[in-house]
Amino acid sequence: MSKLRRAATLALCGLVSVLFTVWTASPAQAWTWNRGVTVHNGAICVQGDAGIDHVTPGVFSANLAYANTYARSAGCGAAVSGLWAAVRLDVYRWNGSAGVLCRNTDWTYGYTGADQWGPTGPGQVFDYGGAWCGSGWYQTVASSYVAYGGVWLGGGVQSGWEFVP
Repeated sequence: MSKLRRAATLALCGLVSVLFTVWTASPAQAWTWNRGVTVHNGAICVQGDAGIDHVTPGVFSANLAYANTYARSAGCGAAVSGLWAAVRLDVYRWNGSAGVLCRNTDWTYGYTGADQWGPTGPGQVFDYGGAWCGSGWYQTVASSYVAYGGVWLGGGVQSGWEFVP
């Protein structure tokens, strides 16, 4: 292999490694959110949010888990007001092969609506205690449901995993 070709290969490998490092770097916050996830889309669209945070020195943060439920029209269009909705959250810790329930909440009920920021509905903010079940990877699973036509429609929203030291 010529010296020029070897130098070009090394330069290309260096560029790829820098780009990979920047692309996969952890964000500079202490929380993970999954917003506006559609858990049912039929005559009514049910969406939910799930989030998890943990205390990180020097960053605005707390040991909180979040869950929200809201309704939109069919096709996930405009916000729908006046429907009975429910939300609950479960906090899981990864044990190396599966998520294991660490803490959870009771159901919170309320009506769906809309404000200047979009659809609204019942929500929860829960202090799960940080590394309550030991240091490791944690996530929130929000259960988001709306009563429509005599049945509860919805499902679960996962926040993504967050390392809690």
